[in-house]
Amino acid sequence: MYLLELYFENAALNGRGKFVIQHRDTIRKWTLLGAKKSGLEILRLIALATAKPDCIPHLNSPITPLFKIVQRPLQLEYQIFRHKQTEGLGRYPDASAAGGLSIAHDKIPTILSRRECRYVKGSPRYYRPRNSKNLGIHFLLAYGPGFQGLVSSDDFEFNDPFHRLRRIQSLFIENYCLTNPVDFLELIQYRGLKYKRLSALRVMTEVNQFFNTCLGIDPMFLHSPDLELHPIWRKLSPWRQRMAIPVIDICRHLYETFPKTANPFPMPGVMLFHRPDLFCTDKRFVSWIHFLDSLLPNFQFIITLADRNAEKIPPAITKKRLPIGKTEGDSKRIRRKPARLPTKPVLLVQVDGKLPNLALMKLSRYHKEQGKEVILKRRGAFYRNAERVYASTIFNFGSSVQYLQQLRKYYGDALQVGGSGVDLSLRLPKKIERMPADYTLYPELEDRAIGFVTRGCPHRCPFCIVPEKEGHPRKVNSIRSLVDKNRKKVILLDDNLLSHPEATDILKEIASLNLKVNFTQSLDMRYLNQAKAELLKKIDCMNTKFTRPNHYFSLNDNKRFKTIRQKYQMLGFTYRDNVEFICMYGFNTTLAQDLERIRFLRSLPGAYVFMQEYKPVNNIVSSHDGQFFEGDVDRMLDELVRIVFTQNMKSMEKYYKWISRKYAQRYNRLHHGLVDTIFKYNNRSQKGLYIATLAGTRNGPAGSKAG
Repeated sequence: MYLLELYFENAALNGRGKFVIQHRDTIRKWTLLGAKKSGLEILRLIALATAKPDCIPHLNSPITPLFKIVQRPLQLEYQIFRHKQTEGLGRYPDASAAGGLSIAHDKIPTILSRRECRYVKGSPRYYRPRNSKNLGIHFLLAYGPGFQGLVSSDDFEFNDPFHRLRRIQSLFIENYCLTNPVDFLELIQYRGLKYKRLSALRVMTEVNQFFNTCLGIDPMFLHSPDLELHPIWRKLSPWRQRMAIPVIDICRHLYETFPKTANPFPMPGVMLFHRPDLFCTDKRFVSWIHFLDSLLPNFQFIITLADRNAEKIPPAITKKRLPIGKTEGDSKRIRRKPARLPTKPVLLVQVDGKLPNLALMKLSRYHKEQGKEVILKRRGAFYRNAERVYASTIFNFGSSVQYLQQLRKYYGDALQVGGSGVDLSLRLPKKIERMPADYTLYPELEDRAIGFVTRGCPHRCPFCIVPEKEGHPRKVNSIRSLVDKNRKKVILLDDNLLSHPEATDILKEIASLNLKVNFTQSLDMRYLNQAKAELLKKIDCMNTKFTRPNHYFSLNDNKRFKTIRQKYQMLGFTYRDNVEFICMYGFNTTLAQDLERIRFLRSLPGAYVFMQEYKPVNNIVSSHDGQFFEGDVDRMLDELVRIVFTQNMKSMEKYYKWISRKYAQRYNRLHHGLVDTIFKYNNRSQKGLYIATLAGTRNGPAGSKAG
């Protein structure tokens, strides 16, 4: 975000007026204000205008001094330039936008509509911040001259849902405590040196550069893990500590806000500083400004300074500009016009599923051989000139059902819908089913083939649709019919290949052709014998993207652990292998049974778990929904979070969240070990809101909820 204009009314010192950054295709990087209190008030008004409205009531400082007339609200309207990488604009380009707030003296904010605004009505696009999990709409940092940093209670665990208010609090509160510098430096030193995290290493490099160029200290002290940082910090003179604390705090907020970015410092944002010349020495002030200018090349700085210190900043800095592109007439959403469809095409819609849809590939082949143009769409498939429209859905999830309703409303009887998500009895006509797949429909497959050799399963698991849809195992293709000289990788969609009587012969054929295979629906270890095990050892079993070796099995209940261990040993796996077991939860297992399965898999070398939530099919609901928690639940959860697999376990994180929500609903409290594990690596900034809303089971601050 960059600030372009701020309009205010009922401000104590500035009354009614505007603060405008001259802009066209660029803006000034540095805007210098005078040292008067009216300049500080402008900075505070900017911080309030661009903060998330939900946060303002939790500001730990009264804002009554900002009101000229206490009984009247403070009205703030603004125009900003929003950036895709920080404002989450998705596929929309960077663009200017406007918004407005009315804030009462008790800090209750009201978001203004375009009609209620007095100054930005004519702005091209009006922006209304929404209540959401993200408690910081824009990336803005603000600092006053009175702060401290030596606070042992500084929180790096995000337990506070309003932790992002730390970004602006020192502008309002005297002696506000910023980041504990030593704690943060130790944190990035640990993550950088031990785990080689790129973002932590980058922060270390920049902090070392600052200590070297601005403070005259050995630049490599952070790269020496044996050195104690607390004694080093205590030995620093007070003026060095004062200059370092805000720089470390800036690094902390960038590091936390963009955790997946190797180098967060080029991100755009706004920096507000009130009188940095008061905590920088006269000799070091210019070098401090030079460092910030180079550290944050795309930040907009708005600072208040005494005139004599403003004159010290060289023109090479004050004349810098930041590009913002067009700001006139660009605030309407710029939608990419879809490529013009050919006259009367056949439209194929993949409603859900991540894998390419085999039925649509066969339909595409059929219609192309009839001389028709074929278009594939996943979303936004609404065109008036389509001759025929086919939609295929695998699941009957809420999002899929809703999308199908939209398609039916738009196309009416012209829409043909198929797939297991709507009707298990629907089939492609035999002449189309026998046709080869059209691989040009999914160019992302590249050299991978996809298809079935067998269909069906002999078991009748109550959670599965395969027995009803496909019946007993039968062979429908040969492996040779799926591959050719250009496709030596194949994604097999077979429901239970090993259960087919000819499974051994099929595995022999795969091995003889030197194919790389992804058994995406997993293999049933119950049908494994020594002969099949020897053949599987010869086959290159891969993950779906064929980027690494991967074997897939399933373990949906707690039966036959001894048999599974024996059959697992036939395959000779070691800890270097990747053997994924799909474990369903939320159907007929309890927490104790889930824990037993996970504990068992952890004992198998190379094995790891993929937890898959049961989704109701054919109105079959969970049979253990009310009895999931039995026995010593807290002890079991403590053990669960201590079981660690070496593979990246995103599915386990989802499973933990599912348990956490059920636990909160059952006991009206959180299991904090579970919460700490959920947010140990991902989405850490959402932890405070998750706690405040009790895992999303109740309304939190200002009615927001956590997912």
